[in-house]
Amino acid sequence: MTMSPNLPPARDFSRPRRAPRQKLPLWRWDPFLVAAVLGFSIVAALFQRLDIAVVSPIALTLLLSAAVLAALLEVLPFFVPRLRRDGEGSLALRQETELLPPGHPVAAAGSAPRDSTAHDSTAHDSTLPVVDAQRHQGSIEAALARGGPEFVAVLVPRATAWMGRDYRVAVDLLVGERLYRAGFLPRESDQAIAAQLVPFADRKQYRTVPVGIRTTTKGRVITVDVGPLLAP
Repeated sequence: MTMSPNLPPARDFSRPRRAPRQKLPLWRWDPFLVAAVLGFSIVAALFQRLDIAVVSPIALTLLLSAAVLAALLEVLPFFVPRLRRDGEGSLALRQETELLPPGHPVAAAGSAPRDSTAHDSTAHDSTLPVVDAQRHQGSIEAALARGGPEFVAVLVPRATAWMGRDYRVAVDLLVGERLYRAGFLPRESDQAIAAQLVPFADRKQYRTVPVGIRTTTKGRVITVDVGPLLAP
């Protein structure tokens, strides 16, 4: 009788693998740029103190040039609007911005547009909780103080949390012509929704959705009805 070798368990390919989450490029990430400026400056100061013939002047030139480049990348978005990244509610409603109503048709890749008002026999609950709302209680309270009894939210794809690199879908409360950050869609659902929102965002079009606000002992709890954006 032959003994079969101990083989590792076979991988289960029955479950679809989730696509890797897109991230903000390092050269646009504030913590990396600040660390680069400080790091290059410190190393340049060390070479200056060592005062090695030929090597120190060349190293100083290269390191200080790299530090200046990193500093320019840090401040460049303030002067070039298309390079601005959404950190904590930096989306501003401009004249070219168009807000799409909740009933606006959406389309997944390779499919026909779906009307959110159409009846679907496989209808399911499309209400999602807004995560990280506890960090934005001040912004939420400001929106409640300035808004009416009913709110809508603007879904902002390719948003980033403070000090974060992951692209997420932000939920901003709309009051007049101003947005107030309330949180983000759950990570379990936001990538599929973002894929539908990004083509519109590239045209300065942003989807609005109904909002539910509930008061609890731990603060305001926010939910949004994303409608057909969550349809399978």
